[in-house]
Parts: sequence; structure tokens; C-alpha cells
Amino acid sequence: MAIVKMKKIRLFAVRDQKEQLLADLQRLGCVEFSEQTALTGQAELASILKKESGGLDKLRSDLSVLSRALELLDHYAPQKTKMFEPRPEISEKTLLNEAALSDLLTLCADIEHKDAQLKRLAALETQHNSLLESLEPWRDLEINFDFLGTAATSIVFGTLPVAVEIGNAEHLLGLAVPEAQLLPVSSHHELHYVVLIALRDRMPHALESLRLLGFSNAPLKDLEGTAAENIDRATQRLDEMAQEKLTISEELTALADCKSELKRAVDLLSVKIAKGEAAEQLLGTERAVVMTGWVPAEAEKALADTLSKYACAWDLSDPTEEETADVPVALKNNKFTAPLMMVTEMYSLPSYVGIDPNPLIMFFFTVFFGIMYADFGYGLILLTLGILATKLLKLRGTMKYAAGLLILCGTTTTIFGVLFGSCFGDAIPVFTEMIGIGKVEFLSDLRAIDPLKEPMQMLIISLGIGVVHLLFGMGIKAYLLIRDGKPLAALFDVGSWWLLFAGIALGAMGITWWVAIGGAAALILTQGRDKPNIVGKFFGGIASLYDVVNFLADVLSYSRLMALLLASSVIASVVNVLGSLGGSVIGFIIVFLIGHTFNMAINIIGTYVHAARLQYLEFFGKFYEDGGRAFKPLKIKTNYYDIIKEEN
Repeated sequence: MAIVKMKKIRLFAVRDQKEQLLADLQRLGCVEFSEQTALTGQAELASILKKESGGLDKLRSDLSVLSRALELLDHYAPQKTKMFEPRPEISEKTLLNEAALSDLLTLCADIEHKDAQLKRLAALETQHNSLLESLEPWRDLEINFDFLGTAATSIVFGTLPVAVEIGNAEHLLGLAVPEAQLLPVSSHHELHYVVLIALRDRMPHALESLRLLGFSNAPLKDLEGTAAENIDRATQRLDEMAQEKLTISEELTALADCKSELKRAVDLLSVKIAKGEAAEQLLGTERAVVMTGWVPAEAEKALADTLSKYACAWDLSDPTEEETADVPVALKNNKFTAPLMMVTEMYSLPSYVGIDPNPLIMFFFTVFFGIMYADFGYGLILLTLGILATKLLKLRGTMKYAAGLLILCGTTTTIFGVLFGSCFGDAIPVFTEMIGIGKVEFLSDLRAIDPLKEPMQMLIISLGIGVVHLLFGMGIKAYLLIRDGKPLAALFDVGSWWLLFAGIALGAMGITWWVAIGGAAALILTQGRDKPNIVGKFFGGIASLYDVVNFLADVLSYSRLMALLLASSVIASVVNVLGSLGGSVIGFIIVFLIGHTFNMAINIIGTYVHAARLQYLEFFGKFYEDGGRAFKPLKIKTNYYDIIKEEN
């Protein structure tokens, strides 16, 4: 339960062994490679050492091809999967086998080609359907669209707005070009479809007269034969394209069995890319490579065993004070404190010279959650869900932390539910009274306080918990100062405040105010000590007393413990009352299930957020130094498969 101690590694290796060395370091999974700015910044070395290539462009391109092919197969051949279904297992040897990679990339190209064919056919279908729609009004016309008239006459296919009377159009046309003829074909979609026939030299005049009525040329260029013939050809082509699409879709569906191999190839390339990224952190000459990085001190023996197989020179050293800002941070926690990583990572990792906050916030976070969510029934549900998720599912990362947090917070919620006498609010006494057997008080003998009846007492308890929480945070700050060789700073910056707070408590109890006066004097004399002159020191000390207001504001923040507890309890009580209004057992059960599910859902979010907020703003503000960078070693990391150890 601490920040893992890191060692800086410097390594020189023979170039011929580079690939195998990187593979073994990746398998070991405990070395993070870093930029070698110290070497590249030296002019005499920059001309000798060149940055290594990891071949990442090709690898990333291949990974993109594989991922795209998987997406296409998921689209064309979806497979049902169970929620939280565990990932399949595979041996490392099988995962890293590259024999089939080339064939799989060829298969991906074929999948892409089939997808392109389907998209092309879909576009053609749209075109042909649009053509059919445009040809339908002309179906009964027996004139070929490619017949544009005779040597003396010209034909134009066009449309008029349906609001225009054909007779009026013919009359206007007759006035302009008496020998022209307007033949109506049909009326569809707010348009009249017509054929205009006129002498070639008179056609422009005929068109000009009709355009006054909204005449437009029909988009029938490049069509041969009659409308009916074109409709038949388009319909036949649509049938052919439908069959082509069906055939290609069936071929893609048949490739669904290839998904597992494609997923394996994706994981293989992900491993190779990680190794390639590490390779690009290396510097090399014609015959050697050099690397620097970070490794946990506890992994030194395993690293030595691995490197002993290679012709290389290496050493480990503690980070210097100047390097501490660059040291990656890894936290080592047990099964009780590890779930709090979910809370810590949402804020920020501690600096390398800081302190692991997870053991420090585990008790307070879970207790705060339990107080705000306090209900015996809700707690049992959370506890059960957490245990089932942990036992039945192979969770990892944040989901694993969330399941562990459910167990911890479910436990405290159950405990405080007993102490506050709440089991789905007051569901049991309300239900028993509704069915006529009188109020059955559940947990009443174990109840320590009823928050709904004694809200002021609950408020005092909440504020008291806040005082303890904040003083504990100040105590951690004192420990860190002493650890770093600053005992006087711990005495002045923490001890003076404790003296003041103890004095205020004694004064409030009517014992004495002299202790508080002594604490205030200590603050005035010590808090301005960094100022350059005596006046600055004095007024700096005076100004520090204003932090009493900030401390009181922080303490008041803990009133949210009572507020969220009352909110959850009141909603639960209202749900129970609503369920009992009809006097029906079935009605009560329905309202109970819907209402309490809603109450649990909305309050679990608020409870988590406010429990975290009390850590982030009030508690961490007293001691926490954040800004740590997560330790990211070169290791075998997969998306689809879990690696199993092979038997010897």
C-alpha cells in the first residue's frame, strides 16, 4: 500500500539481439522506456547515435486494415454475445504466431472489396429507383425518348405545374406558335407531364411561351426506347443487383468464423506496435543499441535473470532529486485498497515523492458513502452485485475496481442502514400496516439514531466526522514534513493549528481560552517566517488566521452527509406511502420495485460524487501532492484475448 520505488535503468546491447531482447522485456512487462534527451542533446554523440526505427507505419496500417475488416464483419455478420462474457484464452505462442498474418491481410482486402461492391450496388440501386420514379409518369407514352423529331419538326419532353390548366397552356401556345402541338401524357406529383411538338425553327418560340407557365424540360437524356422499355430494363437490373447483393452478403456472412483469427491478428499487431514504439525510444550505432527507462525496484531480480541471457551491459540507479518529476508512478495496493484506484485515478495520481492516498481514503470514502446511502436493503443489493461480479466475471481495470468498490460500499451501507433503522426506507412497517397486521418495526432494536426524527443530531455527527477527517489530513501533512526532514515545519504548520483548534474546543466547553490564545500566537509568530522582513513576517502570521474561516467552510461541507442521507430516506418513504395508497399488495410491489430502483439509481451517483468530492477538495487539500505520471511498461497487452501460461 505504497508508491512503488523505481530504479532508472541504462542498458547497452548488441544490435543483433535487439529484437529478441525487446520481446523478452515485453514478456517480462516491467520496463518503461523513456526518451534519451541527455544523449541526443550532446553534439558529439548526436552524430554517432541514431534513433531506431520500429516500423510503425506498416504495422499501424495493417492494424487499421484488420480493425476495419472486423468492423465490417460485425456489421454484415453480427453475433450475439453475453453481457460481461469473459474473453477467450490463448497461449502466448499461439497469439504471437505470424504464419497466417499475410493470408489474413489478404482476406481483409477481400472483405473491403466486397464492402465496396455492396456500397456501389447500393448507389446503383438508388439511381435505378430514382429512374423508375421519374419514368412512371411516362409509362403509357409510346414515343421513344431518343426520338427527337424529324428533319422539320422537333420534340421536347417536359412538365408543367399541376395548377396550370392544360387547356390554357394549349391556348397560350396556339397564340404564340399556332402550328405547335402540346400532348398531355399524365399528371403525377403536382406536375403535368407533356410532349411538345413544333417546327424546328419555331420550337424556341414555343418553349418561351410555355416557360411563362412554368414549363421545364424533363430529365430524360441518354435514354433509349420507350418509358415502358426503360422501366422493364431498370426493374430487371434491380433484380440482378439484389441477387448480387445477396450473394456478396452471404459470402461475408460465411466469413464470420474468421473473426476469431482476425481478433488474434489485431492483438498480435497491438503487441508488435507496442514493441515498435519501445524500439523507437532506442538509440543505436551500427552494432549496438542503448536505452534508458524505469523499472520497479522489486522487479530487479527478474530483470537481471532476463538480461543475463544477452551480451549487454546495464545498471540500475535511484532517481536523482532533479529526475523525480519524470519518474513514473505505480501504486501497490491490496484487495481492500485497490478498488479506491477508481476514485484516485479520476482525480490524479500522486507525485513520486508524495504518498499513496488509497489506504488513507478507503475508510473515510466507504464510511461517507455508507452514511449518505444508508439503507440495509440497498446495501445488501450493492454487496450482492459486487460479490457476483467478482466471482462470476473476469473483470479488469476500472470494472474490477468498481466491483470491489461495490463490495466495500455495500458493506458500509448495510451497517449504517442497521444503525439508522432503514430497510428500503420504512417499507416493512408501511406494508405490514397496509395488510392489517399493524406496524412491524424492523431493526428498531439496533437503531442508534433516526435521521428523519433527529436531523440536528445527525448534522452534528456529520460535522464532527468532518473535523476528524480534516485533522487527519493535517496529520498526514505533518508526517510528510517529518519524513522529508522538516520537523519544525510540521510543528509550526500543523502543530500550531492543532493547538488553536484544541484551544477553541476547550474554550467552547468553558474550561479556558488561554490554549486558543497560545495557538493563535504560534500562528502569528510562525506562518510568516518565509517573508523577507519582520513586518512581512508579522502581517503574514496575522493573515494566516483567516484560514480559520476556510477550515470552518470545509467543515460545513460535511453537512452533505446528512443532506444526502435525508434525501434518500425521504424519497424511499414517499415511495412506500405511494405504494400503500391503493391498499393492493400487487400495486405496492409494482410501485416498490419502480420507486426504489429509481431511488437507488439517482442516489448512488450523487453519493459517489459527493463522497469523492469530500476527498478531492477538503481532504486532499490538506496534504496531497498530485501530478504523478502513470507507469506504463512495455508489456503484452491485448484487446480480445487473455494470455494463459503454457505448460512446460
